[in-house]
Amino acid sequence: MKKIFIILFILNLTSCSSSKVTTIETDYRDLEIAEKTKINNSDTINFNELRFYNIDSAIDTMRLMYLDFGNWNHQENSLYMSNVNKKIWKNIQLFDNNETFTIIADGIEFKGEYFACLSIIDSAGKDCLKDEHPLKNKVINFFYNKMKETRETYSKMETTTKRSINRKLWI
Repeated sequence: MKKIFIILFILNLTSCSSSKVTTIETDYRDLEIAEKTKINNSDTINFNELRFYNIDSAIDTMRLMYLDFGNWNHQENSLYMSNVNKKIWKNIQLFDNNETFTIIADGIEFKGEYFACLSIIDSAGKDCLKDEHPLKNKVINFFYNKMKETRETYSKMETTTKRSINRKLWI
């Protein structure tokens, strides 16, 4: 049994890859799409994350979603930190069409790693950050711009409001 867990752990470490994203006319250089593998019971799930580096906190993407779309629908254990839950927003309309998305916000603040990330799934259950997805670039640019706006908005807020938002998101 121990051997199986060790093998799965090694596979998980070696299966993570990433690619730098170059979006047109952006100054957010620390943006990356990371391919992740999660083992859930006996199922292996592959997904992509849009990672933001050069952040103030691992909850920056949660803050972005909360300020723009309100409370989350669901939360689960974080993939990265035991003291915070990842937040999940379902049926979010990002663009002017009727398509809805599920957005999962997570992040990590650790000595060797420090990023906030989003996973974006369309209404058909497809990963919007895969290379072949038709909305990939549109989604990346949307969240890049939202992150920029949110950082500016958040920096102008009063300290008590910031503390209240952060306390709520860290739960």
